[in-house]
Amino acid sequence: MPNRPGLEKGISKKRSDMSREAAKKIIDLVVKQGAEQNAILAEVQSMCSEDEFRKYKQMIAQSMGTMLLDVINPIVEMYPDLKPPQLD
Repeated sequence: MPNRPGLEKGISKKRSDMSREAAKKIIDLVVKQGAEQNAILAEVQSMCSEDEFRKYKQMIAQSMGTMLLDVINPIVEMYPDLKPPQLD
C-alpha cells in the first residue's frame, strides 16, 4: 500500500474524536470534489488526445481513490449513516 500520511499517524476511530456534524461537512466536501473532478474530465476530453485524456483520467482516479480510502472510509467507519449513496 502506498504511503498514506493519515493512516501512518494512526487515525483514531473513536466517535468522540470527530463530531458527526464535522464529519458530514467533510463527506459533503469530498463528494462535491469528486463530482467536480468528473465534470472536468468530461469537459477536457474533447480538448486533448486519447493518450493525454487517459493520463488525466488515471490522475483523477488516483485522487478519487485517495479521497475514498483516506477520508470517506474512516469517517463512514465512525458514522455509517454518512456513507454517500453513490457508494452503495
